[in-house]
Amino acid sequence: MKVGIVSDTHDHLENLAEAIRLLNARGVELVLHLGDWVAPFVPVFMTKTAPEPLRCPVKGIFGNNDGDHFLFLQVIAREQTGIEIRKTLLPLELDGRRIVCYHGTEPEITEALVASKRWDVVFAGHTHEAGTREVDGVLHVNPGSLSGIRGGKPGGPATFALYDTATGEAEIITLGE
Repeated sequence: MKVGIVSDTHDHLENLAEAIRLLNARGVELVLHLGDWVAPFVPVFMTKTAPEPLRCPVKGIFGNNDGDHFLFLQVIAREQTGIEIRKTLLPLELDGRRIVCYHGTEPEITEALVASKRWDVVFAGHTHEAGTREVDGVLHVNPGSLSGIRGGKPGGPATFALYDTATGEAEIITLGE
């Protein structure tokens, strides 16, 4: 299964629209959002109002900049987006791979999830720094940020990740390359 991983969109709809176009073109079957959607119109944009909405299910978690969680849940239900959003952790099993999604707010928690070896893959964002690493057989993927903000300043690359459950490999995609 091809899985798209996005994080820290921070309402940047132009970059999100481009990422959605690429995710659809790659035949992604599930998109995971690791939080910091920021406004409740972002999930609606992803599934309904984008120039080319996603053609697959979306699941996600909240980040530290998502404000009123209850309002988010009301909006995604009212707009019938079909998106499932959990508060802090989203555990999944996809094609026999044990996966956990966490926003990444606390680096110690991210490291504990990786070190626990309970998961084959840990998806965690928050830092806006894209990268992949393997620690004792556990893959940690940080998709970076679609906002283009790095170190608190605009102008950084907008990134997301792709993960293939068949191969267990992840790839960082940079918009505009």
